[in-house]
Amino acid sequence: MATEPDLKRELAEERRELTNAVADLREKLNQTAERGKQVGTMVAAVAGAALAIRTALKIRRRFGDD
Repeated sequence: MATEPDLKRELAEERRELTNAVADLREKLNQTAERGKQVGTMVAAVAGAALAIRTALKIRRRFGDD
């Protein structure tokens, strides 16, 4: 049977491991969130460029017919 100091030591070690695991998980979540922001920015840029090209083509067609 484990003694009280042994149990306390084991609990302290488990607590350290859990703390490290949570810190690692938070770091990975932050990295994933950053990637999501970058993808969102790229999608917005592509959509903006497509809208600008579409508008430019409409203007060109309108003034090109004259």
